[in-house]
Amino acid sequence: MDQISEVKQKADIVEVIGNYVTLTKAGRNYKGLCPFHSEKTPSFMVSQELQLYKCFGCGQGGDVFAFLQNIEGIDFAQALEQLAEKTGVKLERAQYDPEAGKKKLLFEINHLTAEFYHYLLTRHPSGKNALDYLKNKRKLSGEAVKEFKLGYAPETWDTVYQFLLKKKYDPNDMADAGVIVRKSSGQGYIDKYRGRIMFPFTGMDEKIVGFSGRTVLDRDPKYLNTGETAIFHKSSFIYGLNKAKVAIKQSGAVFVEGPVDVISACQAGIRNVVATSGTALTAMQLKLIARYTEDAIFCFDSDTAGAAAIQRAIELAEKEDLNVKVVIVPDKYADLDDYIKADPQGAKAAIKNPVPVYDFFVADALKKNNKESALGKKKIMEELGQKFSKVTSSVLLDHYIKLISKELNLDTETVHGILSGKSKPDADNLSEEKDEIRNEGYTLSKRSPQEYLIALLLKTPLDTAQSILYKLAQKDFTNPVLQEIFTELKEYNLGRKRKFDIKYFSNTLSEENQNSVNELYLWDVEHITEEPRRLEIELETAFARIKRETAKKELKELTDKIKQAELEKNTKLVGELSEKFKNISERLL
Repeated sequence: MDQISEVKQKADIVEVIGNYVTLTKAGRNYKGLCPFHSEKTPSFMVSQELQLYKCFGCGQGGDVFAFLQNIEGIDFAQALEQLAEKTGVKLERAQYDPEAGKKKLLFEINHLTAEFYHYLLTRHPSGKNALDYLKNKRKLSGEAVKEFKLGYAPETWDTVYQFLLKKKYDPNDMADAGVIVRKSSGQGYIDKYRGRIMFPFTGMDEKIVGFSGRTVLDRDPKYLNTGETAIFHKSSFIYGLNKAKVAIKQSGAVFVEGPVDVISACQAGIRNVVATSGTALTAMQLKLIARYTEDAIFCFDSDTAGAAAIQRAIELAEKEDLNVKVVIVPDKYADLDDYIKADPQGAKAAIKNPVPVYDFFVADALKKNNKESALGKKKIMEELGQKFSKVTSSVLLDHYIKLISKELNLDTETVHGILSGKSKPDADNLSEEKDEIRNEGYTLSKRSPQEYLIALLLKTPLDTAQSILYKLAQKDFTNPVLQEIFTELKEYNLGRKRKFDIKYFSNTLSEENQNSVNELYLWDVEHITEEPRRLEIELETAFARIKRETAKKELKELTDKIKQAELEKNTKLVGELSEKFKNISERLL
């Protein structure tokens, strides 16, 4: 057995998916709310027998590797590595990674340091003031402090350094991890973080890659972050993404400025929030987010710097073809954290209903300039002219022309002339046309009677399944794939005396037919198959519909043959065909 097969055999898909989705037993399968799109009624099915999952809402499906790749935004090799670690399978690397040993050492140092900081904050007298600050001033709960493993770096020179020395770690490795620094004069090392609340930077694999320390002593800088290391790259790291990834797939990514905003939002039940952690948003961070969602929502501080940061973020996000929206924090609140503390329901509503990016441009321009003065109007229009020059939809442009004209008390023609200088053909119609092309050719309903009947038969008791299969023929299935599956199922079932084994049956089919059978087996029909009387009714109804469709098809073919026989003046054949037509017609009555 190769290593991939060994990992797949040992990794139970129900257990793995259960870490992300609340699954409930549904007959032989499990079901839950899909983590890849927002839904209220469960359409996400998992089969322990087949070790497969399928969402019948958004179409996502596959094996345990596919699930990890989609939910974590990683490639196959990374998914294999994660599952191998969880299942205890030691992977043989084709080529030794010379950095692997060093990286492992840095992860160990960061993990121990985070545990030490957390202990000092939550259980040691030195962290009391910092803990009081978090709980009383920032209103963070003990659960939030524990979930995000917040810590405290004491106002001492070498507490962490001495702690790690006792654990037998080399000072050079500590320095490479970024938790200590060389003394500015003389020899030796000192702790990098002193008198700071510590926010561990946790990667997608739940390993700690670095730290951010916020001063509690009004010392500059306000936030001190880990520098570039072998395991931390600030341009591609997003704080909180490890916890927000599932919610982001469903509701988009909300970017805020700092870790406290993230924690405060999570505590309030808003789980799709992440932060850039004191650095300007980068293209690499947006590329990472694009693995999880197409929707980027920006919620930066309400001051001028925050508005400017949103402007830059929007430009970057649009280059990555992300759908951009903005959460506007009211002026009376400094940031999202303040907003949540003062008006949690209002903050939740604002995040759930972000404004279109052009609404933000208008609001920001009006906020910065006096719309009552001629000079103010000129500045507003100059700024908006640059922003709206990228608009390609005439409908969108017309909406904002009317809105801005009303706000500035200007003639619509004047506003139109400035905003539409570089307007392109209406993109809305083009988008609709693309959607029509994309959907063209989809003809078979997911609930066609042929598919539905086979989905039921895969979970129907042996004697009942045999009686239905015996009365059906290959001609009753118009879809070639379903026709082949029916033939194989009939052959497999008619001579069978033991319990139906879906895995065995699936493995006897071609790859295309196997995929179709696996998907049909994941249909949520247990509420029917486990009630004998209801199953009997559903089977009879589906069977009757299929036979009716077959009869209609035969009648159409006979009609064509009768017409041809009449043209050839073959009276005998016309009579024989007409008799057949009559007999089949009677079956439809």
